[in-house]
Amino acid sequence: MIIPRLQDNAGSAGCGDRHLPSFFPVEDASFSLFDGRPVLFSEATQKLYELNEIAAYIWCRLSVRMSVSRICQDLENNGLKPADAQNFVQDALRNWLKLGLLGVDWRSSESHSFSTSVGDLQIRIRTSSGRVLDLLTSLFDRQTVANDGTDEVYDVIDVEGMVHLFHDQTYELQCSIDQLVPRLKAHITERIILQSPPNVAFHAAGLLTDGKGMLVSGAPGAGKSTLALHLMSAGFDYGSDDVVLIAPDGRAAGVPFAPTVKSGAWSIIRSLRADIDMAPVHMRPDGKSVRYLKSPSSRPPGRFPVRWIVFIQRMPDASVKLLPLNRLEVMSRLIDGSYTPGGKLNRQAFDAFKRMVTVAQSFELQYSDAAQATGVLAQLCHDEP
Repeated sequence: MIIPRLQDNAGSAGCGDRHLPSFFPVEDASFSLFDGRPVLFSEATQKLYELNEIAAYIWCRLSVRMSVSRICQDLENNGLKPADAQNFVQDALRNWLKLGLLGVDWRSSESHSFSTSVGDLQIRIRTSSGRVLDLLTSLFDRQTVANDGTDEVYDVIDVEGMVHLFHDQTYELQCSIDQLVPRLKAHITERIILQSPPNVAFHAAGLLTDGKGMLVSGAPGAGKSTLALHLMSAGFDYGSDDVVLIAPDGRAAGVPFAPTVKSGAWSIIRSLRADIDMAPVHMRPDGKSVRYLKSPSSRPPGRFPVRWIVFIQRMPDASVKLLPLNRLEVMSRLIDGSYTPGGKLNRQAFDAFKRMVTVAQSFELQYSDAAQATGVLAQLCHDEP
């Protein structure tokens, strides 16, 4: 159960930041002692959950609407280290929210909410504070107004430096605030892939020139995003930096999150985009620091024909080589880099790849310098009749 309260617009930003979310036991969860052992009973799940002494204390304090910060302080006063007190409380909140034992009362404001679209998915995001809103808007390449048929609603609640993410009223995850944006991106990408059929998701950046598309694919860390930003600097339009959806007719559509730049590429990109140093730093689950940069494209390209498919291989001190690939090799690589909800490529998806390969030129690009590789790819497109 999540109860967002919408403020009036007047003065909402300041008031929203002062109103801290509070957690409370749901009506069908009851606390009891059996032989001195604290236990929770959930009517919804028909299960008993035994608590240790600290968890029982936290539950009882939440029952009287005590704030998270006050509970942490009381645990410290009773001998716990500050970090341990914080961890105990946050772990309890995460577990009980996931089990549906807690509800959340928090203050939402129009100034802390926005709508956007990622591909065909219409999203509404509501946050509990201005700082969370600022971080989340960096993920989405284009701020659009979702239509009245919003598909997904996300609530993001900031509590004592940790954030709790709800998707359509269902609790999804808890993480530190610097991990929020990559975690949300992964969740939305998964939702898009689950809803993609009959389209099939393929791991690639999508760029366009004169309405014709180029897919740039490679292993993680091969430099897709860095090369995509170089191509944008050379005049290409942006479709996606990580995932494209291939339709049954062989045409592609990007999943246009803001391009991701890992920390190792910040110095390279700085010569192209001076604004990179102003972008917030986020921490991915794999421990890598990333930033997100808005693309210069004014509007999403929609579905586009694929004229070139390029598989990149970055090699130290290598001169740029563009090696043609036969269609059988390309089909094998497309299958290896595809994502489907069931984990298997069906006949319709195979036919979509086949239609795309039939009309596209395909290459392996070996390179070490992204700027030189960009020149070769730009010339390839310029030479297209």
